[in-house]
Amino acid sequence: LITDFPEVENYTRIWRQGKRIWKKDALPYPVDEVMAVDSTFLEMFDFQLIAGDHKSVLDEPYSILVTEKVANNIFGHSNVIGETLEMDEDLFKITGVLANLPENSHLQFNILISITSITSEDSDFNKKWGSNFLTTYLQLSPQADLANMAERYPEYLNKNSGIEDINDYYELFLQSLNDVHLGSTDIEHDYLNYRKFNGDYLNVFSLVGLFILIIASVNFMNLTIARAGTRLKEVGVRKSIGANKKQLFWQFIVESIMMTSCAFILSLLIGWVGLDLLNQLIDRQLSLISILTNETAIMAMFGVVVLLGVLTGLYPSFYMAAFNPAAILRGGEKKEGKSIFRSTLIITQFSLAIAMIVATLVVLDQLNFMKSKDIGFNKNHILLVDMDKTANEKYDILKQRLLENSNILGVTASGQRIGNNFHQWGAKIESDSGIVNFTPSAVNVHFDYLDVYDIDIVAGRNFDKARQSDDGLAFVINEAFAKEIGTPDPIGMQMGHSWYPDDSLGLIIGMTKDFNFNSLHHRVNTLALVIHTDWNYSELSIKLNGNNLQTGLNHLEQIWTEMIPDYPLEYSFLEDHMNGLYKSDRQMGAVISIIAVLSIFIGGMGLFGLSALTTERRMKEIGVRKVLGASISELFITLSKHFSILIMVSFGIAAPITYMLLSQWLENFAFRVDLNLAMFGIAGLSALIIALITISYHIIKAARINPI
Repeated sequence: LITDFPEVENYTRIWRQGKRIWKKDALPYPVDEVMAVDSTFLEMFDFQLIAGDHKSVLDEPYSILVTEKVANNIFGHSNVIGETLEMDEDLFKITGVLANLPENSHLQFNILISITSITSEDSDFNKKWGSNFLTTYLQLSPQADLANMAERYPEYLNKNSGIEDINDYYELFLQSLNDVHLGSTDIEHDYLNYRKFNGDYLNVFSLVGLFILIIASVNFMNLTIARAGTRLKEVGVRKSIGANKKQLFWQFIVESIMMTSCAFILSLLIGWVGLDLLNQLIDRQLSLISILTNETAIMAMFGVVVLLGVLTGLYPSFYMAAFNPAAILRGGEKKEGKSIFRSTLIITQFSLAIAMIVATLVVLDQLNFMKSKDIGFNKNHILLVDMDKTANEKYDILKQRLLENSNILGVTASGQRIGNNFHQWGAKIESDSGIVNFTPSAVNVHFDYLDVYDIDIVAGRNFDKARQSDDGLAFVINEAFAKEIGTPDPIGMQMGHSWYPDDSLGLIIGMTKDFNFNSLHHRVNTLALVIHTDWNYSELSIKLNGNNLQTGLNHLEQIWTEMIPDYPLEYSFLEDHMNGLYKSDRQMGAVISIIAVLSIFIGGMGLFGLSALTTERRMKEIGVRKVLGASISELFITLSKHFSILIMVSFGIAAPITYMLLSQWLENFAFRVDLNLAMFGIAGLSALIIALITISYHIIKAARINPI
């Protein structure tokens, strides 16, 4: 890249190593999130190095950096420069200590290994093309033209890769560091993105927050205008003793700003009290202090307070400043009639509230769909156990001992965890037109994998331990794979990894029904399952009896302690892992639900006050109607008709816009529900009923008063 693209000023590669066992004085210390990086890593990123030479800490092979947390855990202190740790029989020297990483970094690691520790043992490492296990970060010159660089990628690949037709199935792309955390939901093989989040949800949260603010502002304007009649004499007296329109206008604006300021102070108190609950809901550690100590944030908030005060007080101020003092002091009133502006405000308010109700129903429906959809394999009561080298060496006897307990129903192993994206491996198929290369997702599994996970085979057969060729030369593919290669009957076709000689390919022995090995955000990709017992597996999958989980766990702990004493037993349930795939979606559902309730509540508060003032102004009309024989139900219909029409208009405006926006949101999921028009009907009816219930108190109360 540096040779072919002058725009590239520096680079660093990151190779995630996962969990590794480190030994100090023969004692094992498992450490999560170990990464191999280039010596330029600390030139590219500003993680704090608290000990060691910033310029050379990763220059030499078998050099490592550890975080303070790891140093204290293994050595009991952080002064560990020059100390050594053993991993896979290799000795590594600690050349630097890093401060513990901040929670809001998308890169999370505990130990960094100099990548030359690996490349020095593999002279061809830097000449390999076509894999995607490395993430490369580039530092570009300020003048870099990304579009122009992209135009040169195909030629660059053709020139350097040595792979024929590489551009037919391989594409390079750049992504800004600013976009990595929030803009990578469509990237499946995204290995370095801690707590990746869908940035579109932040836009949704911002939008609905704005909606709430608008609804509340509409309330304020409506009630201020409606209460104008109670301030007629005040305005008349002020004008009669010399106050002009400009002075009255600014009086009401200042009152509005003071009201908004009081609301802001109260909001800080509510935010302080409710922040713990919010953090539990969204599983983050947000802090009000960090906002209140941020000068920019403080200025922005005060700006919003003043702006909101001015905007919400603007129309009421013009309205009241225009009162005629002579007419007022003679006892007259400013005739309002049916204010188009106020009606527009009510429509705006309830359009937003209806949109919130519909959004809540759709989001909850999609979440329920993901929870209940048949994903094509069994995830219930599956225990996932980390494996080390010893566990791999003793796998057969370990499996046999575990199955001695009737509460353990099945045991298998795999190189990767289902529910994640499986790595892509180069593969080739012998077709009528010759050898065809492509890159499916692939996973190394052990015998019984399909049985333990209850994955259905729709053609061919399962792996068979009695057949020697099934170890390394047999492939079970999914239906998406068969569709990709364009054949409905792939059984018996020759297939192999890209590194297999063309005359030594294995066979496709079976085809599974498509199952969602990744989250439902992604379509089911092409998949090949293969067995390589000479490769190390990363974890055991143990199917437990759901009626007696604890007995199975106790048996596992006993056997593990007895057979693998040097490696701590660490396990988790697959169901928890699968639930974690939709964490941000559930968080969105919870927040949207709360905001929907809040929007209806605020809208109802506004209607409650508005109906009280409206009913009060029409008290004589109600008396006359009662004298002429009107019943309570007739009075209710008469007085609520105007509000009901406004709610129906709100529905007519909100429904199509919400339909369009929710359709776009559902595009984030490869598997999704259809928008149900009944939900829109429910939302509109709910808003109407809530509005009628809200205003019914004042209407019925007024209708029951003695007309005399």
